[in-house]
Amino acid sequence: MPEVVEPIKQAIAESAEQRSDQRLGLTARRAAILAAVVCVLTLTIAGPVRTYFAQRTEMKQLSASESALRHQIADLEQQKGKLADPAYVAAQARERLGFVMPGEIPYQVQLPPNAALPADPGSAPTAAATNDPWYTSLWHTIADSPHGPPTPASPVAPPSPVPPSPVPPGPLSPGG
Repeated sequence: MPEVVEPIKQAIAESAEQRSDQRLGLTARRAAILAAVVCVLTLTIAGPVRTYFAQRTEMKQLSASESALRHQIADLEQQKGKLADPAYVAAQARERLGFVMPGEIPYQVQLPPNAALPADPGSAPTAAATNDPWYTSLWHTIADSPHGPPTPASPVAPPSPVPPSPVPPGPLSPGG
């Protein structure tokens, strides 16, 4: 009987190997098909997803641009309201253009070209930062331009012609 059992065992083992090979082949085929389907789906969906994200980004940019334009419109409406006020227009004409009302005397202060203006009207001007030592700055303040009150410029009349004085009579004169 061992002779009969041996071929049966061998047939069963071969049958199991074939089934195993078939399963592996079938599983590999199924995996390949599944991978192909996933790739096709990914490529099919990739275009619309990319378009969706691009449009979403564009919508965010457009909404930001819209809000900035609405803010600008509000500012311009506010400025339009201000320009409807004659007092504001007169103040702007005085400030920007230097206009004065009839009967007023305008004064204009002219600073030297190298004078630094303060940022705020009440604050002192800041000194320019240089790499020079302190004594060089001090010397420049003393030597560059004279300080102190300006000398009053009195109106000087042109010299009037002096009439010639008569010659005093002396020993040379006749009759003397």
